[in-house]
Amino acid sequence: MAQKKPGEVEAFLSRPDFSFPVILLYGPDPGLVSERSEKVAELSGVDRSDPFAAVTLAADELEKDIGRLYDEAQTVSMFGGTRLIRVRGAGNGKSLAEAVAELSAKKLDGAIVILEAGDLKKSSALRANAERGKFAIALPCYQDEGRAIDKMIDEEMRESGLTIGREARDELRARLGANRIASRGEIRKLCLYALGTSSVTEEDVRAIVGDVSADTLEETIDAAASGEVRRLPHLIDRLVSAGTATFQLHQQLLRYFQQLQTMREMVEKGGEPVGRVVERRRPHFRRKHAMEVALSAWPLDAITTILQRIDADILASRKEGGLALTITRQTLLDVAVEAARLRTRH
Repeated sequence: MAQKKPGEVEAFLSRPDFSFPVILLYGPDPGLVSERSEKVAELSGVDRSDPFAAVTLAADELEKDIGRLYDEAQTVSMFGGTRLIRVRGAGNGKSLAEAVAELSAKKLDGAIVILEAGDLKKSSALRANAERGKFAIALPCYQDEGRAIDKMIDEEMRESGLTIGREARDELRARLGANRIASRGEIRKLCLYALGTSSVTEEDVRAIVGDVSADTLEETIDAAASGEVRRLPHLIDRLVSAGTATFQLHQQLLRYFQQLQTMREMVEKGGEPVGRVVERRRPHFRRKHAMEVALSAWPLDAITTILQRIDADILASRKEGGLALTITRQTLLDVAVEAARLRTRH
C-alpha cells in the first residue's frame, strides 16, 4: 500500500520514486493536479514531444475502450527507453479503476502511467486500487494555503530576481487561490510587470493582479450573508469560471456564519454595539460594511438554523458530486433571500 499525506506530496515530487510506475494524482483543484502531473512527467526523463515515447489519453474514452490503456502500458518503446502514459479526467469509471488494480499488481516493464483525477472520496474504487496496488502510489493534491502559496510566490520572485515586502505579499495572497495554474500565471504576470525594479509593491499588485480567487470569493460570501440577491449569480459564475471548487464556497460560507454566530452572541448576550464588534475583527475596509449589515440582520436563532442548513448541504454535495455546483448555488441564493427578508424586519 502506497499513499502520501497532503503535506508529504511536495517532498515526493522533488524526487519522484518511479519504483511505483502507476501514479495517481487527485484533488479538487484541476490546476494543481495538472501542474503536479506535469512535474512528474518532466522528471520521468521521457521526451514528451516524442509520440512514440509519450501519449495522453482521456479517461472517458478509455471507459469505452480500456484495452487501449493495457496496450499502451505494455508496449515496448520503438527506440528503447521508458514510455510515458498520461490519463486525464479520471474519476469513478469502473473500467479504469479495474485496470489500475491490474496494472499495479506487478511492476510495469519500461512504462510509467500518470493519472489525473478530481476530488476522489476514500471509498472511490480508483483511489482505493491505487492505494492498495503494490506498484502504485496515490498523491492527494489540495488547495494552496499558507506556506504553499508563499512558496509559489517565492519561487516566481526568485526566478525573476525580485523581492516582495510584507504588505505587498499580503495583498497578493488575498488575490490568489482557487486555481493553481491561474494563480501562478497571475504571479508571473506581476513579475513581468515589475521587471526593471528591485521590489514588487502593493501598487504593483493592485495594478496588475486580477481577482482570480479570494476577492471574488469574499465578495460572494458577503453578498449572500447581507442579502444582495441580484449580484450573486454573476459572482458565482465568476468563481466557477476561475476554477474555484464548490466545496471551497461551502466551507467559506460555513466559516463565515460560525464567525457571525460568535459575534452575534457578543451583541445579544453581551450588549455590545454592532460597530464595535465588527471593528474588533478588523475586517478589510472593503468588507466592513457588508459584515455590519449581516451582523445587524441575522439574530442568533436564524444563524443556528442556517448553519444546520449549510452542514446538510455540504453533506449532500459530497454524496452527489455531480450536483455539487447546483446544491452550492442554491445554498448561497437561499441564504441571500433569507438575509434580505431579515433586513426588512429592521
